[in-house]
Amino acid sequence: MELKDYYKILNVTPLATPQQIKKSFRLLALKWHPDKNPGNIYAEAQFREVQEAHEILSDTKKREAYNYKRWYRRSLGKDFTSVLTTPENILWECNRLENYVSGINVFQVDYDALSHHIRKLLKDTNTGILKQYNNTSINQQVVYKILRCSLPLPRQYTEIITELLTGIAGKDREMNENIRQFKKQQKQKESWNKYKVFSVFLFTIIICWLIYILAG
Repeated sequence: MELKDYYKILNVTPLATPQQIKKSFRLLALKWHPDKNPGNIYAEAQFREVQEAHEILSDTKKREAYNYKRWYRRSLGKDFTSVLTTPENILWECNRLENYVSGINVFQVDYDALSHHIRKLLKDTNTGILKQYNNTSINQQVVYKILRCSLPLPRQYTEIITELLTGIAGKDREMNENIRQFKKQQKQKESWNKYKVFSVFLFTIIICWLIYILAG
C-alpha cells in the first residue's frame, strides 16, 4: 500500500513530542468520532485514519520504522497518498495484488512475502472498514480476489487467510461458498502433493529393484 503522511493526518510536525501527538489525537478523535457524526461516512473514515496514525506515531519503535520509510520515500521524490481508506481503495489494492500475482512464475513465489502482503491487506483496520460499510458487491470482489491471490500458497499459509475472509463474508452464502471451495481445493492439492512424493519414492524403489535384478 502507499505510504500515508501520518504527521499530516494528526496535524503535527515530524518533530512533534509524544505529548503533542497525544493532544492532537484527542482533539481530532473528538471531532471525527462516529457518535458525534452519526451516519457521516466521511467522518467515520477520518476517524479511522486518525486512529491509525496515532497507533503508529505513539509507539516508539513503530514511529522509528515509519520515519525511515518516510525519509526513504522522500529521497525517491515520491509523495504520500492522501486517499482515505475506504472499501473502494481496499478493492483497488486487491486488484493491484491480483495483477502482480497473475504475472509471476508460480514455482518462484515467495510464500512468506505473498502471505504477509495478503494479511496486511486483511489487517483489522481494513476488515473493520469492509464490515462497517457492508457493501456486499465490494466485499464479494475482495474475497474472490484474495482467494485468487492465495492459490499459489500451500495450505498452511492459507488457513489464517480464509479465517480472516470468513469474518468479512459474515452470513453471505456466495462468499462462504467461495471460501469453502477454496479450502477444499487447497486440501486436495495438499493430498496430491503428499501422494506425488510417495509415488516418486515408490517409483525410485522399483527402478532400483529392477536394476538390481537385471544386474544379477
